[in-house]
Amino acid sequence: MTLSPATQAILDRCAGDDAPGAAWQWESMAAEAVLRHGGSADAEALLPLFVSAPAAHEALVPVFARHGDRRLAARLLEATVDGGRLREDVPSGVLHVVGRLGYTPATSLLWEHVDGLHEVSRDACLGLLHLPCEELRGAIAETLEKHEGSALFPEFLPALAPKTEDPAWLERLVAWGENNASVDCNGGLILGIALHGGPARAVFSRLLWDSRWEACGSGTGSALWTYAGTRVLGLGLPELYADLRARLHAGADPDVQWDALRSFITLLRLRCADVWTGVGAAEVQPESCDALYSVLFAPTPDDGDTLTELADRVFGGDDSLSDGVFHLEAALRTAAAHEWALRAAASR
Repeated sequence: MTLSPATQAILDRCAGDDAPGAAWQWESMAAEAVLRHGGSADAEALLPLFVSAPAAHEALVPVFARHGDRRLAARLLEATVDGGRLREDVPSGVLHVVGRLGYTPATSLLWEHVDGLHEVSRDACLGLLHLPCEELRGAIAETLEKHEGSALFPEFLPALAPKTEDPAWLERLVAWGENNASVDCNGGLILGIALHGGPARAVFSRLLWDSRWEACGSGTGSALWTYAGTRVLGLGLPELYADLRARLHAGADPDVQWDALRSFITLLRLRCADVWTGVGAAEVQPESCDALYSVLFAPTPDDGDTLTELADRVFGGDDSLSDGVFHLEAALRTAAAHEWALRAAASR
């Protein structure tokens, strides 16, 4: 398999003993292209570059997570772990990578990092999501119980609750989030609820619109994990839009309407950007941007309000959020055109 042009460009910029390397901003853009359109050959070619200077090439980590394999995971750990811990110069995303690639020998290593600093704990938990964890079932339950009901805790620990195979944790996570957890620390609760699968659909739909959760709060970081949860549960944006319209037409309190519409707009923004969550269960094919545009901005007369009309009514024409919907419409059109271009290129 040949290398993608973006991978070759990264390697060329960093070639030579005296090369200063690529600027982080440039490399992150190129790595994003590899993430979306690359393959296993790209991950293999970029691994030596990353190992040579992990902190300088952190932008490459998602490429390994998506396009690597278990053999790559083993080599990555061998080069970045010392004494049972990640070396200080190694981005914690490596923990996410080896778990996502299904490298089961890393299970105990990841568990040892769950009680670390926020980013380290997050990446260890995200990695463990992709491993069987049978031997950790009791330890996970015990650790969850130790933190249950706290306002602050290792934020992504609750995402591991389904690993206990105790269905009671679904309602326990919901109660934890509604009654005790800080909204600055509930991303893992939201994701953990979604990962319970079908039984969680109704409660997840409820918390999505519940302002107590601030589930789509960009400042807290919860929005990304809420978006991942919608993908895990197969809650497409057309379905959520129909739910939103029903709620708005039911005559809810204006503040409740404002929060609900803002939440939907946040999810739409993440869809337009086609963000990568790193959660394997969330990587289902979403609705096309073309179909989504038809639902939101060009419905038939029988389909009801456009998103622009809803925004004008709820936010008011002078509100910056209402203006933001116009920008989102343009972004969705651009994303739809990009999808058509990719289809055309693939058919040649």
